[in-house]
Amino acid sequence: MANVNEDEDIFEIVDYTTASDWERFIARIEEILSEWKLNGPEMSNNEIDFADGKWNERDEALEFGEHSYVLTHFSLQIQDAVTIPPTESNPQMTSSTSFEKQTFIPPRAMADMMSRRNDFPSRSPYLSHWYGLREFLILAPKRNNDAITHEDRANLLLSSAAIAVSNVGCNVPIFIRVQHEWRNMFIGLCEGSGLRTHFNICHLKNAPYQHRHLSGLLEIFKSKLGSNISNDTVVMVAVRFTYVLKEFESTISRQILPRDESGTPVLTELPFGSLYDPVGGLHLSCTWPLFSEELVTENDDCNDFDPLLSQQWAIGVTLLDDLPVLLGETVQEYLKLSTQRESIEQLLGKIQTSDDPSNNSMNMADPIKRISDSRTQQYWTSISSSISNTTNKLRVNVFNPPLPPSVVEKIISYLFNEQSNLDRQRSIVDESLDNTERIRQLKSVPKDSFVYRLVVCLASICSLPSYNHLRSIAHIWHDVVQELRTHWETGTYIPGLESGSPNLSYSKFYHNLQMLNCCIEHRLRHQNDTTSVENQSGEQDEDGDEFFECSSVLASSKANISDLQPEGRLKPCGDLKLLNSNEILYIPITQECPPMTEDMLDEQTTVLTNLGSSEEATLLRAKMQSRSLLSDMESFKAANPLGTMEDFVRWYSPRDWVETEEVENDGNIQKRYALSLRMQLPDNLWTEVWQQARPIPVRRQKRLFDDGKEAEKILQKLSSLTPGEVLEQLIPVLLHTVYDRVNKEVYDMEDANASALVETLYNKSLQIVKGKDERKVKLQQDYVDYLATIEQYICRFQSFKQKLFPSDLDHHEKENMIQFITELHTRPEMPVKDAASSRLGKQLVSMFTTSKPSSSQADNNNTPEVKNQFMAPAGKEYILRASLGRPSQSRSRPSPQRMYCMLAQDEFRLCGAFSEDTTFF
Repeated sequence: MANVNEDEDIFEIVDYTTASDWERFIARIEEILSEWKLNGPEMSNNEIDFADGKWNERDEALEFGEHSYVLTHFSLQIQDAVTIPPTESNPQMTSSTSFEKQTFIPPRAMADMMSRRNDFPSRSPYLSHWYGLREFLILAPKRNNDAITHEDRANLLLSSAAIAVSNVGCNVPIFIRVQHEWRNMFIGLCEGSGLRTHFNICHLKNAPYQHRHLSGLLEIFKSKLGSNISNDTVVMVAVRFTYVLKEFESTISRQILPRDESGTPVLTELPFGSLYDPVGGLHLSCTWPLFSEELVTENDDCNDFDPLLSQQWAIGVTLLDDLPVLLGETVQEYLKLSTQRESIEQLLGKIQTSDDPSNNSMNMADPIKRISDSRTQQYWTSISSSISNTTNKLRVNVFNPPLPPSVVEKIISYLFNEQSNLDRQRSIVDESLDNTERIRQLKSVPKDSFVYRLVVCLASICSLPSYNHLRSIAHIWHDVVQELRTHWETGTYIPGLESGSPNLSYSKFYHNLQMLNCCIEHRLRHQNDTTSVENQSGEQDEDGDEFFECSSVLASSKANISDLQPEGRLKPCGDLKLLNSNEILYIPITQECPPMTEDMLDEQTTVLTNLGSSEEATLLRAKMQSRSLLSDMESFKAANPLGTMEDFVRWYSPRDWVETEEVENDGNIQKRYALSLRMQLPDNLWTEVWQQARPIPVRRQKRLFDDGKEAEKILQKLSSLTPGEVLEQLIPVLLHTVYDRVNKEVYDMEDANASALVETLYNKSLQIVKGKDERKVKLQQDYVDYLATIEQYICRFQSFKQKLFPSDLDHHEKENMIQFITELHTRPEMPVKDAASSRLGKQLVSMFTTSKPSSSQADNNNTPEVKNQFMAPAGKEYILRASLGRPSQSRSRPSPQRMYCMLAQDEFRLCGAFSEDTTFF
């Protein structure tokens, strides 16, 4: 018995102060709402346009038992919200039952539900589109595989959220995501000012037959209101029908990859555009914004919703994602190939010649020896007699050519056509200073020059499908080099190059070709000089260069100087006369300064720098740079046999002929002349060179510029380049050609705002040219990505223009349409002013009808015919609204009742928001 009494005295103590998981979950929601400052009433009558705002999101994670959730806050941020009187946007709320005339102010969410200003927003989250909300909360599972599929769990979360928002006084609607995420199913509530709104969604794959029209949907809406609806309750309706067009006529933005009559690819222009239409579809939305249910009828037998009678039209587009564009892909391929280093022989195999090898030894053996052969006349004769055979043998002949012969011939003809030289001369005249500055900054070449066209051809090859691009480029480059050699041997100028010495503001590649043209020019001039004089026999120096020495007696004896006949005179040097005689001082014919490329200048600078800074190095440097001075002195002596060094200085360097004034004893001022101090220094270089100079006219001098040697060096350098090296050296020119191509397309767009895109592209080109080598790969990729973005924008603009531009627009209408198309890129849809009666509206009517209306059908009086031709809507949306008291019609305050309906081919959705009075019920 004692043990029994002890057991009765023992009792268990339950600590009810310990919070459960459910309580901690509610407390966590309250904490988050307080941190986000949503714990106060938000009451405002401001009505805003959702299309002008930006949606902000923020989220917090929380736990409840074994499940993880995320609470997300969506809010619309508006820069300048315009206050609009509610009576303007809600005519149905102007009765004595409107919210604004009551003694209470409803939560802002309930006012938003009744506002027609935000019906069918084009850019907003789902819940905002369905309910017209500008702010709301979503509680959803953190993991997709943790969907809320049980009703008990959904109700528990909803009740927890209701307790939390009630405790902190939050008036923002809160939703619980239920079912799987792809279904977009929610339940929710909103509380404030003694009102509570329940949100529910019904989602079906197919709409019930009786609910496919407005009449059936009104039955559902009124059944939800129950017995509270009275005869004087007005249900306001807003309707939108959306028509989708996915099949268009031929509207490709450009003729891509053009081919000639024989089907051969044309490689004389950079490809641009896309092989596909960038516009995947057009959707036309026709809206009837607000009307009473009695005004229209829609059922199986009658339909009053005629799209041609709608006063609100909006057009939107569906764009293809990741649209492939040809120019961007071509540049990408070009840059990738520029890193390859396979030689021509590795790519094409050993080059075969078309003639017997034994004949080659006769005409082409040891070209270096032939160039240095001193027998000039014999050299020219032998070259002339073997030109035809040489040209034929140098053509590439491979067993498996990567390009058809017809394509190669057309490219070579396009590059070396003499007409291109005339076109280039015309373009130089029209070239603006701005373009010239761009060329200088990019280190490119003139537009339409030989190198410019070469890059266009090489880049176009990179766009050819079903071709080995690197082998094809190797094929073209080999034939280009051989054609350059043929031009050198035949004395034919390379077309498309500026005449004269190499222009150092252009690319190094361009310098080499200009130097080759200089070699051809010197060669032709030397040939003409040789044939214009009588054949003379002369001695040959050890170097094998032909010139005629003066007699040693004439060179050493002053007594016989007067017997020399003047040669090589150009013209008198003004009124100057020789100091030691009364003869006129003549300007001699001199050799031109040898042309220099940037590479040659760099080599010369390196050699002179490596000599050091000693006196011997300084003297050697001076002698290396005095070849031109020696030639000019010899020419001067030949033209002025009685001339002295002082005479030479008076003509060649007048500043070293110093004038001084001396006052004589009689007071007269006597002018005296003398060499400058630097010319009178002992061991003066000019004096030494003058003593070495002999009276030799320019036609007998050793040439300062060895055209044969320099030409062969250039040809050997070009032939030794791999195709990848050629592409790499021409990257600045590629950037220039791309800029011109894009700029041409932008100019054709007639859109002033697009010019900024081209300038940004040019700046990215400069970054590649002037950037460091370690950053060039990243800069090139950024450039290609931006180029693809611009090309996609232009393709879409051209497609919009072709589809939407009516014919015969005046200047003002064209400007408005361009602005319309520009904004269509960035906005989900654009309103069509004046709907079907506008020029654009008529264009859309012709597109969205099954057959184009005739002129008689275009009349508005012929409504039935046009109506029948309009395609069936792809989607229909309805918004039904009413304001009445629930749950008691007599005692409860009027509260908003709303239902959104969406009918599509494979979806039927009802989104209800029904309110009730929790104070007076």
